[in-house]
Parts: sequence; structure tokens; C-alpha cells
Amino acid sequence: MCVCLERLITGNNMTPESIYFILYLITVPDIESDQRAIHRIYFEDFEQCNHYAEILDQRYDPIVRKPNCVKVNNYLKEVRIPLRKPEFMK
Repeated sequence: MCVCLERLITGNNMTPESIYFILYLITVPDIESDQRAIHRIYFEDFEQCNHYAEILDQRYDPIVRKPNCVKVNNYLKEVRIPLRKPEFMK
């Protein structure tokens, strides 16, 4: 059965397309200023993400103390493209 047809029958139009792990890396571009740069790095497996987090000493976010390398489900939602408004309705 086609995946699109299955979604139509079951009414489930949100399926996890991919699972990845995110490492938020916080850097200081200029040591004389108080500005920080936040980078978001995607990994496909937890071990690799955790390895880099340990090397960079950022297993936890230093600002809010949340753990890095959290599993994220990427959902893609199918939406219909709206039709243009007819000329007489503008």
C-alpha cells in the first residue's frame, strides 16, 4: 500500500521521517566581549553526539543546565497549498 494512501485512510499525516540528536555548542567569539554564539549541530547516532559533547566539555548546556544530545523526532506535516483568491474577491 502506498504510504500516501495509508496516511489518507488512517488520518495520520504526521510521521517521524528521521530521528537525530542535537548538540548545542556555545562559543565565545571574542574574549573581550560578553557575547556568545550558539550553534546547533545534528548527529544521527547518540554515541557520536555524546563523544563530541564530552570532548568539548558541553554534556550540559552551561547557561540553562539542560542535557545535550537529546533525541529529537523530525515530523513532516503534509499541508495543502491554498488556492489563489479569485480576482473579483480582491
